[in-house]
Amino acid sequence: MKKLKLVLFAVVLATLNFSCLVDDSTGDDALNALGESSYIVGFSNGTALLSYFEDIGAIEKEFPIDFLGGQDGNLASALTINYSIDPLSSATEGQEFNFVDTSGTVTIAAGGSFAQFPLLVNTGGLDPDVPTELILNLDSVTGADAVISALGDQLKITFVGCQTGLDSFTYAVISVRSDGVTVDQGVADLRNTGPNTLKTRTTGPWGLNSIADDTGLTFTDVCGDLNIDAQNLMETYSNQVTGTNLAGADGQVDANGDFSLSYEITFGTGPLTHIDDYTKL
Repeated sequence: MKKLKLVLFAVVLATLNFSCLVDDSTGDDALNALGESSYIVGFSNGTALLSYFEDIGAIEKEFPIDFLGGQDGNLASALTINYSIDPLSSATEGQEFNFVDTSGTVTIAAGGSFAQFPLLVNTGGLDPDVPTELILNLDSVTGADAVISALGDQLKITFVGCQTGLDSFTYAVISVRSDGVTVDQGVADLRNTGPNTLKTRTTGPWGLNSIADDTGLTFTDVCGDLNIDAQNLMETYSNQVTGTNLAGADGQVDANGDFSLSYEITFGTGPLTHIDDYTKL
């Protein structure tokens, strides 16, 4: 479920490609090279979490595929994007999901900036114990000279049928920082802010309401795997809070219902890692 903004990096990648072209030419040649570059398309976000805990029928969800740039920045002709299911997917068509359009293509219209990829979520087909994943690959583009962004070529959709219960308890909270600072935050609960989405009362060494109206951080619980997506510190400061495990969970709930959250906070002098231990009372 990790954590990078694909559009930003796709634009950076496109900029780097353009810079290489400009370095090799001058004047009108450089402008012509920029104007002749390929169109770039890709998913604007590479992950999605869909949580349902009862059968309310099929729900249609949409995921944007963006026109990210190229040429003069205007899409002069329609682009047809071909996609496929990655063999590493664990979700099954007809069980967790169905395609709205079975053609295997999505089209961004001429002059458009994006197209929506629609999917039917079978809310009664989600596993109540284990999350499953649909991985979609963007394979090719037809209709004009165009490429798939290397950073936007895949979408991972996680289907979650197990509902978190962490907000039903209170916890003794201890925060340990990588420079050795340890803070006993006392007893705290968790707040449920959305499906399988929770918010703490404290962050790192800062206690309840100490430097902001809300001193918590937000994380998700996917069947016991805990993840912290990038967020501003306490939704107030520009410091970034991110989970430390880019390839997996930032914490796990054990058999007793206890858990730890591992994350870092950026500072001008460099990031500091924090591990917050939550012991169920």
